[in-house]
Amino acid sequence: MEAIDYQGTVELKLCEKATERLNPINGILELTPLCNMNCDMCFVRLSPQEMQKQGRVRSGEEWIFLAEEMRRAGTLFVLLTGGEPLLHPDFRDIYITLKKMGMILTINTNGTLINEEWADFFARYKPRRINITLYGKDEETYENLCHDPEGYRRVRKAMELLKERHVDVKINSSITPKNIHDLDALCRIAEDKGTAWKFDTYMYPASRERLSDFDLQSRLFPQEAAAARVRIMEKKEKENFLQAAARLLSLGDAPEGDAIPSPVKCRAGRSSYVINWQGKMRPCIMLTKPEADVFQLGFSEAWKEITNAVSNIRLNAKCSACTMREACQSCAACAFLETGAFDGVPEYMCQYTKETLRLLKDICKKKQFGDMSRGD
Repeated sequence: MEAIDYQGTVELKLCEKATERLNPINGILELTPLCNMNCDMCFVRLSPQEMQKQGRVRSGEEWIFLAEEMRRAGTLFVLLTGGEPLLHPDFRDIYITLKKMGMILTINTNGTLINEEWADFFARYKPRRINITLYGKDEETYENLCHDPEGYRRVRKAMELLKERHVDVKINSSITPKNIHDLDALCRIAEDKGTAWKFDTYMYPASRERLSDFDLQSRLFPQEAAAARVRIMEKKEKENFLQAAARLLSLGDAPEGDAIPSPVKCRAGRSSYVINWQGKMRPCIMLTKPEADVFQLGFSEAWKEITNAVSNIRLNAKCSACTMREACQSCAACAFLETGAFDGVPEYMCQYTKETLRLLKDICKKKQFGDMSRGD
C-alpha cells in the first residue's frame, strides 16, 4: 500500500531503482501523535498526557536538521503525517524548509483545521497533494466514530477552500462498522468533488504506542470488508468494473507456487522508511519493529540497521505457495499484526481475499448470464 502517489513512469522507475539499490528515496515523517479528533480505530493518536509518559514531540529545528541528512542520503518524496500534522507548532517552518530543499511533499490530514489562512498558505506553497480523510457523510457519523460532531462541517469546508485555490486533494476513507452505512454516500461525495479518492476496507489491527490493544470491534468481519471492497470497486470502476474484476480474478487463480519462505517484496525498509514522532525509524508506519533511533545514530546508520533487519524477514512458505498470492494484500506488517510473527499466516486476510474473489466471480457469472439471456 503506497503512502505516496507517484506521477508518471519516470518517478516509478526512480523508486524501482532505489528499491533495487536500497536507497531511501521515500520518507514518512510523523510529526506528532496529537490529534484534535479521537477516531476509534486510530493506531497513532495519543492524548497529551499519554504522549508525555512516552516522550516529547521533536522540535522544528530537529526535524529540519534531520531532513538535511535525509536529502544527502537521497530522499526525494516525503509524506508529512501525524496524528494531525498541522498541530505541530513548527509545521510551517518544517514544510517550507523541506520544500526549498527540493523535496516533493504530500500531507495527510483530517482536514478539520484547514481554514482560510491554512488554505492560503498551501496555495502559496503548493504540496504535491493533500490527502484528506473523510470519515462519514454527516455529523452523526463523525460523532460516533471520531467523537467530533463538528468535524464533518469543517472538513467539507476545507475541501472547498482548497479546491478554490487549485490545491490538489485526494479523499481517503477507512470503512468500519460505524461508517459502513455511509459507504454509498461517501463514494458520491468523492465523485462529486471530481478528485482522486481511495477507500480502504482492510483495517490493520495496529496499536503502536497506544496503551490499549486494538479494539477488534473497530473493524469489519473479513466477509463484510470484502463485500464493501467489491462495492467500492463497482462505484469506482463503473463501466470498467468487469475488466477490473477479471484482472483481479486472474491474479487470484495463479498456479501453485514453491513453498519457500519469501522476503519482503514491498518498498518498506528497502527504499521507504517512517520516522515516528519520537525519532524512531521503522520500515512501515504500522510497525513498532524493527526500529532504530535516528536522532542518536544519525540517518545513514539508522537506515543501515533497518535495511539489514528487513533483509532477514521471511514470510510464511504457505503464502508463497498459495494460488491467491498475487491477489492478496498480505505483507510483513499484516502477518505480524494479525499473528504476532512475520512468518505467521494472517487468517483474516486469507478470508478477506477469498471472499473478494468469490464475490467478483459471482458478479461476473451473473453478468455473463444476463448478457446471454438478452442475446448480446
